[in-house]
Amino acid sequence: MAEGFQKRGKLGAPRVIDSRDDGIEPERPGRVVMQRGVSQLLFNYLPARTVDWEDGLAIVMLEGVELSQAWDADRSSAVLEEISLYFDRWKSRGGTIDPFFPDPKTDRTRYTIGLPQAIEATVLNTALYCPRCFRLSFPKRQVLARLERGELQCIACGKKGLRQVPHVFVHGCGELVPVSEWIPATRLGADGVVEAVKRPLRCPRCGVDGPLVMSLKSERVKDMKIVCQKCEAVVVDRLTARCHRCLSASLRSKSGSRTVTSEAGGESGREETIVTRIAMRVSRYSASDTYYAQTLSMLRLDRPATINATDEEQSLLRRMLPVRVRPGVGQQSADTLATIVQRLRVAEAEGNHEETERLRKLIVQAATSSSPIVSESADENLVPESSDLLKSLRESLAFRQTVSTKPATAVAREGGGANEFLLKEIEEKRRRLGLRELLLVEDLPVITASFGYTRRSFEPTYPELSAKNLPTQIRAFPSLQRAAAQRIGRPETFGTVPILAREGEHEGIFLSLEPERVASWLRTNGVELPNPELPTIARILKPLEPIDTYYDDVWNCRTRRLVFGLVHSLAHIAMRAVSRFAGLERTSLGEYIFLPLLGAVVFDNSGAFRLGGIETLARDQLSAFLSAFASEAVTCLYDAACLDHSGACHGCIHSPEISCRFFNHGLSRAFLVGGHTPWADAASDSRLVGYWSAESAS
Repeated sequence: MAEGFQKRGKLGAPRVIDSRDDGIEPERPGRVVMQRGVSQLLFNYLPARTVDWEDGLAIVMLEGVELSQAWDADRSSAVLEEISLYFDRWKSRGGTIDPFFPDPKTDRTRYTIGLPQAIEATVLNTALYCPRCFRLSFPKRQVLARLERGELQCIACGKKGLRQVPHVFVHGCGELVPVSEWIPATRLGADGVVEAVKRPLRCPRCGVDGPLVMSLKSERVKDMKIVCQKCEAVVVDRLTARCHRCLSASLRSKSGSRTVTSEAGGESGREETIVTRIAMRVSRYSASDTYYAQTLSMLRLDRPATINATDEEQSLLRRMLPVRVRPGVGQQSADTLATIVQRLRVAEAEGNHEETERLRKLIVQAATSSSPIVSESADENLVPESSDLLKSLRESLAFRQTVSTKPATAVAREGGGANEFLLKEIEEKRRRLGLRELLLVEDLPVITASFGYTRRSFEPTYPELSAKNLPTQIRAFPSLQRAAAQRIGRPETFGTVPILAREGEHEGIFLSLEPERVASWLRTNGVELPNPELPTIARILKPLEPIDTYYDDVWNCRTRRLVFGLVHSLAHIAMRAVSRFAGLERTSLGEYIFLPLLGAVVFDNSGAFRLGGIETLARDQLSAFLSAFASEAVTCLYDAACLDHSGACHGCIHSPEISCRFFNHGLSRAFLVGGHTPWADAASDSRLVGYWSAESAS
C-alpha cells in the first residue's frame, strides 16, 4: 500500500473517508489514519508519540494502531517469552511496568502480535502562538482540529499562520501534557495533604483581559518566558508542571517521602519528597526524551535445517548441549526436504543457476541420507548448564544449520570485484585481524518487535532535581479498537494489547575469531583456561560465568567480560564499517552475537527484503572494509581521553539503542587495540593487551 494519509476529519487536504463507510466509531475532531511503511511503523511512527503532520502544518499525537495480520499463538509464544525476560530485567533494575500490561507468561491471550499497516493520530491540544508577534491564544480542540494552512488569524497583528506551541511536559511514568491554557500543578490543602489542581496561564493582575506573549531569547527552554503585554508582568518565569497520575498513585499508597540512596550505596541524607517524584520536565515535542521505543530482536530457531550437520563444529555444538535439549536426530527430515524444494522453486523462477544446483544436491543428500545428523557420543558435560549459554548454543547451531551463507571472498571472486592479487591481500588482512571466517549471510531469520515505550529515559531509572534512581515506567500501546480487530478478521482481539512485530530474512556479514588466538589472548590477559584435553572452544566456554540476558553486570564476570567484550566490540566496529561501505544508516543495522562461534552477524534491519548493500560490500569493497577495522573504525573523536577511560563512547563504537541488543554493555576498543582496562577506575593504571597486538598474535 502506498504511503500517505487517509483522513477522517478536517486536518489538511488528503482525501476524506467517511467513518460511516468503514464501520468506524463516530468521528473525533482531528482524527486521521496515517499509512506508513512497515519499518517506519515499527520504529518511528509508534503509538503515543508526537510527530509532525504533513510538512509541519500541525503536531499530532499517534494513537491506536491497525494491523494487516495477527500471529497465531504458537508463533507469538517465543516473542512473549522474550518480553517477559525483558520485564524481569527492567523491574530488577528499579523500573516499573504499566499495570495495563497483562502478564506475558500467564495472560498471553490478552496480547495480539502482528504486522502494522497504519496508525491513528489526533491533533495535539496545544496553545497557539503567532510567529511574528508571539501572541498566545488558546483555541478549543474543535478549532485546532480544523486547522488549515494560514486559516487562523492573529488577533494582535492581523497576520495569518498561527502555530502550535511545540513544548510539552513529560514524566518518567509515561505521561505527556502539552502547553495549553491549563497547566497541571499542586497545592497544599487545608488538611496538609498535597492536592492536584490546574492553574491557568493568566496574568494575576489583568486576568483574562491581559494579552500574553512568549518571550524567546534563544531556542533553550529555560530562556522562554510568558509576559503580560498589558502590564508587562512576568506571568511564567519558567514552565513547570506536576504529574497528576503519579500524585494520585502516591496518595493512594500514602507514601510521603523516602530517603534517597547515593550511587555508592548507603544513604545520601536527602529526602525524596512527593514533589520530587511528580515533577515533570518541559521539552520539545520531537526531542528524544519525550519518547523512547522499547524494542527487541530475536533469532528464529524453529526453521527446518537445510544444511547437513556433518562437520566437526556442528557436532561439537550438539555435544555441548545437554541430551534433553538436543535437536532430535532425523526428526526434521521431512520438513527439511520440503523447505529445500520450496527454495529450489524460487531459485528456478529467479534464474539463479548456481543456487539451483546447490539446492538440487542438498535434495539428493537429504533424500538418500537416513539421518542428516552424524552420530554423537553421550553427554560429556563440556560446558556449564547456564540458561544464557544453552540459548547461545542453540542459536549457534540454528545459525549453522538453517541460514544460507557464502564466503565473502567467493562473492568477490565470482562477482568480478577482486582479482587473484587482491584476494591474496584480503586473505592477508583477514589473517592479521585474527578472523577465522568472513561470510555473506543471505537469510538471517530475525524477529523484530516493538512492545511499548518510555518517556524521560530509556533506562529503568532516572534522576530528577536532587533525587536519583526514580523509576521509569514502560507503558503499553493503546489496546486494539473494535474496527481494527474486525479488519484482520479477529473480532476476539478487541481490547487486547498490540505488539508490533515483523519477521524477515535479512542479509548480513558474519565475522568470527580464531579460537586458538583468542585462547592465547586470554592467557596474555591473565585468564588460564581449564581442561587442556578439550577442544579449544569448549575450553573458552567452560569458565564463563552465568549472566543475565542483557549483560547488565558483565564487568563483574572475570572471564566472560573478556570473551564477550572482544566479540561484542568487534561487532560494533563492523557495524561502523558496514554503515559506510554498504551505504546504510547506523539505525538501519542490527547485530546478533554467537558466543559459541566467537562471532557475530551484522545485518541490514531496514526492511524485510534484501537491498543488496551488504552483498555489494562483499563483492566490491571487501579489502577497504577490512582496512577500516584497523584504521578509522578504531579511532574516536575524543581520543586519547576515551581510550584512557572506558574505550567506548558515542564518538566511536557506541551504537543507537535500536541497533544494540545489549544496550552498549561490555564494549571497549581496548579489547582489540589495547588500552585502559574498561572496568577499572579511571585513576588506575591497569591496562589490557589488545587482541590485535603483537603479543596476542605470537
